[in-house]
Amino acid sequence: MLLSLRYFILVIFVLSISLPESNAQRRRKPQIWEGFSISGQAGANHFFGDLVDNGKTNVTLGAVAEKELTTFLSARASIMGGAMSGTQISYTSDDPYAYFNNIYTEFNVGASFKPLNLLVGYFRQRSFNPYIIGQVGTIYYSASEYYGAGSGFEDGSLWREKSGMTASISGGGGLSFWINSQWSVNVEAIGTFPTTDELDAHSQWTGGDGTIHQTDANDFYYTTTVGIRYLINDSKWKNEPKYNRKAYLKTRSQMRSSSKKNLKSINKKRRKR
Repeated sequence: MLLSLRYFILVIFVLSISLPESNAQRRRKPQIWEGFSISGQAGANHFFGDLVDNGKTNVTLGAVAEKELTTFLSARASIMGGAMSGTQISYTSDDPYAYFNNIYTEFNVGASFKPLNLLVGYFRQRSFNPYIIGQVGTIYYSASEYYGAGSGFEDGSLWREKSGMTASISGGGGLSFWINSQWSVNVEAIGTFPTTDELDAHSQWTGGDGTIHQTDANDFYYTTTVGIRYLINDSKWKNEPKYNRKAYLKTRSQMRSSSKKNLKSINKKRRKR
């Protein structure tokens, strides 16, 4: 009987220790959100193809999601879209030979590499942090090409239409500017190589003798964007010990600045009363 009582007390003691730990684990945020950030991007795309003597820059908008995998490497996925347009000038006059417009959407997956984190150590509060981007993806496009005044056909009449999906590979770089523990601003420039020559709907042309000629293979464009990034939850990675003092001073300065702004706001409200 006494032995059974001892076992019972031991079981109760073990449960009393393990249950709070289990509850704490259940309350903990899912690990998927650790080091996970999202950003909205806005900027311009710059198209280089067959019909781009003039008007090759247009608006691009999109969003990027990133997840830290290591202290220097992050997985990323992005969706971007916008318009493309361009005009080719006739070889025999200053009139447009042809022009096009295109609505496109691209989806990419890839990674970003932060060399400073690898070379000099991980530091969340680093004011400027450059990174290198590599991606693969797919592009949906819907392009229309029109005759120009220098083509010998009616200006503005439809020449051809092309639409579809194509694979792509892209790469570039970016620079992140730290604002506070959750917000940062980034600038990115990415070049994209689609596996098609039809983003401008112009993959062939007809000579004066009626011969059909193929244009140079594949179009190319790059995008430059500015974005605002929000960190959903801190990653599990910690600053290198040598940066602890610097991180503390930077965070304290940020908190003091925030407190001053709140105090000014309170004083203004009191004056209004």
